[in-house]
Amino acid sequence: MERYFAPCPRGLETALADELERLGAGDIAPADGGVAFAGALELAYRANLESRLASRVLWRVGDGAYRDERDVYALAYGLDWPHWFRADRTLRVDVAATRSPLKSLEFATLRIKDAVCDRHRTVAGKRPTVSKERPDVRVHAYLTADHATFYLDTSGEPLFKRGYRREAADAPLRENLAAGLLRLAGWQPGTPLLDPMCGSGTIAVEAALMALDIAPGLLAGKVPDDITLHLAVLLAYASSGYYIALVLTRRRLLK
Repeated sequence: MERYFAPCPRGLETALADELERLGAGDIAPADGGVAFAGALELAYRANLESRLASRVLWRVGDGAYRDERDVYALAYGLDWPHWFRADRTLRVDVAATRSPLKSLEFATLRIKDAVCDRHRTVAGKRPTVSKERPDVRVHAYLTADHATFYLDTSGEPLFKRGYRREAADAPLRENLAAGLLRLAGWQPGTPLLDPMCGSGTIAVEAALMALDIAPGLLAGKVPDDITLHLAVLLAYASSGYYIALVLTRRRLLK
C-alpha cells in the first residue's frame, strides 16, 4: 500500500476526497490544500487519468524528523532514488514549508537536489541534470516544524492542463477549479447549464467532458518511459471504465 497526496484548489478538498473514494482510494484524509490517501501504484495513475479536481498526484517515498539542513540532506540521501528513476533524467526539486525553522527554503531545495544527485553518483557513477522548465522528474518536499516528507510527482505537467487548449487566455480559470465549481454547485450531467460569464468557456468545456463521461487525463496522453511506471499506467487503464474507448476517444476529440 503506497501513500499519496493530491493537491487541489483550496475549498475543493472535501469534493476531491469524495472523488478519490469513488476511484478506490483508502485512508483518505483531507488537509488544507489537498487530500492524503493510500492505494496501490496503479491507483495513482488512475487518479491521474480520471480525477477532475486534483492538481497533481504526489507519491510519498520517504519522511523523517529533522532539525537543520544537514538532517534534510541525510534524509533525502537515504532514499533509493536510483530505484525510481535513471540518472540520465532531468530533475527539478520544489520545497514547501509550514513553520519550518530553516532560514532559507532555497538552500533547503539546493541540499535536497544535492542529496538526490549524490545518491545517483554513488550508485551509478553519474548524476541527473537540473531542468527547471521541463524536467523529466519532479521531486517535492514538505517541511513542518520538525518533520520532512518527500514525494515523487506522478503527474508531470499539472493535471489542470487537460490538453485540449491550443492557446490560453491571459487570465484563464483553471480547469480543475472549473470542475470543482460544477461539483459544488450540484450541477448534474443531463441538466441545463447557464454560464453568464463564459469567458474562454472553461466551465462549459468541463461540463461537456462530464456529460460525455470523458476522463480528463485522456487528452494529455503522457506515458512515462520507466517500465515499472509504464506497467502501472497500463494497469490503471485496464481497471478503468474508459479503457476500451481510450484510443478512439482521443482521436475523436483531437480532430
